[in-house]
Amino acid sequence: LLLDEEPWSRLAPLFDFSIFVDVPRNELERRLMERWHGHGRSDEDARAWIASNDLPNIERVLARRRAADLVIGLSA
Repeated sequence: LLLDEEPWSRLAPLFDFSIFVDVPRNELERRLMERWHGHGRSDEDARAWIASNDLPNIERVLARRRAADLVIGLSA
């Protein structure tokens, strides 16, 4: 919800405080694989979906997010 693009940017005034959880890329990918396996996707299908959908969304948010009030860094 920190994406600084319409329509997401219209949400900013509704929040008193924002938090961004900064997770290493390899951990994000591991968690996404686990998520898509849980939805019944094969390794191949999960990897394809992550590469075509999840990772581009992650890159978009990282490049165009508003500053958070608090950033929490998580390690793998």
